[in-house]
Amino acid sequence: MIKFGASLLSWILPEWKAAEGAYAIQKTAAAGFDILEILLPPSMDIDTATVRKQLQEHHIQAICSFNLPANCHIPFYPDQAYEAIKSALDKAAELESAILAGVLHSAIGVFSGSVKTAQENETLVQVLTLSAGYASRLGITMCLEPINRYESYICTCAADVLDLIEQVGSPALALHLDTFHMNIEEDNFRDPVIIAAGI
Repeated sequence: MIKFGASLLSWILPEWKAAEGAYAIQKTAAAGFDILEILLPPSMDIDTATVRKQLQEHHIQAICSFNLPANCHIPFYPDQAYEAIKSALDKAAELESAILAGVLHSAIGVFSGSVKTAQENETLVQVLTLSAGYASRLGITMCLEPINRYESYICTCAADVLDLIEQVGSPALALHLDTFHMNIEEDNFRDPVIIAAGI
C-alpha cells in the first residue's frame, strides 16, 4: 500500500524543540498522513524515546533526514562529518527509521571557490564508504540529496549522486530527489527517476 508523508517543516520551523515536535506529530496524524519526515538537528538534541512513543501513539512512521552543518563539510572536515553522520544514524535507529535522507554529501552553502577536485572526491568516497558500512550494520539506507548549484558544488544533480554511489558500491546508499532542486538542475523530472530505478 502506498503511504503518504509530511515534512516536519510543513508544521514547524527547522529547529527541533520538544513541544513543537509533539505538535508536528499531532498535525501529521490529524491530516491523515502515514509518515513524518523528522529533520534531525545538528546538536542531536532530541529525546528519541519520547518522540518514538508519541509517534506510536499517533500511528505515525518516522523517516529521518539530516543536513550536514558547515563544520562538517566532508571535503574540509571528513572526521567531523563522519561522526555527525554516525550520530544521525544512531538517532534514526532509535526512532525506528529505516532511512536517513538529506544533504549527506556536503554542507549547504559551503563553497571552495572551485569545482569539486579529485582529492575532494576521494575524501567523499572514503567518508561515505565508512558511513554506508555503519548504516548497513544498523539496517538503515542513506539517501543522498543533490541540491542546486547555489547551495553546493559537490552534488547538484542526480547524476552526481549516482556516480558517488557507484564508486562506493554499497547497497546502503540511495538517491533522494527533491523537486525544488530538480527544477533548477535537471533537464526533466522523468529521466533521473528512470535512471535511478535500479539502485
